[in-house]
Amino acid sequence: MRINLGVLTFGAFSCFWGTGAGGTMGLELLTYDDLKDLLNLKGSLITEYPALDLLRDSVTIAFEEYLGRDLQSLERTETVFIGGSKTVMIKLRAIPISDIASLTITERGTVSTLTENSDFEVTNYGIYFYAPIVRCKVDITYTGGLAVTTEALTRGALLQVAYEFQSKEHIGSDHVSTEGGSVSRPALQLLKEVKRTINRERHPLVGGYL
Repeated sequence: MRINLGVLTFGAFSCFWGTGAGGTMGLELLTYDDLKDLLNLKGSLITEYPALDLLRDSVTIAFEEYLGRDLQSLERTETVFIGGSKTVMIKLRAIPISDIASLTITERGTVSTLTENSDFEVTNYGIYFYAPIVRCKVDITYTGGLAVTTEALTRGALLQVAYEFQSKEHIGSDHVSTEGGSVSRPALQLLKEVKRTINRERHPLVGGYL
């Protein structure tokens, strides 16, 4: 099992999460056939183009960072540390949430198990508690994320992967020389059109559009 670990700071709490087996690459945002037609490729498999295969995975990671959410649907555990400010909400990275396996609160060494629809409810951003919590640790094991991609994510990934693949020889270059001279090249990042396309998929508690 591969475990990806991270720390998220959000408002009155911080979050430590672990991702279960499978990793983020289990969700395929676009197929090789999508790319093959656009890029006019002749090979029958994406593995014939190692750079293209790598770029497809790296764009998925870039999307998750921009969107503020984990895309693949799988069971995972997040641990949230609540500070001195009371809160009734917790942001979970993998949405939509399809199942809560367990939710416990540890306060001064005492562990309490909470029940869905009695102590809390699932929202489009994570968890809403019916009573405020403070100075405690919350452990949540849940299944969340997308089982299949969306039209916006596929279109955005197609544009971004095609752009990066066609520009792969110049990644990291500030200037590109041509027969007519040298032109400036912006740093590699998500295209503005790609951001506009996938903005609707951002986590509800992520800040304004970039």
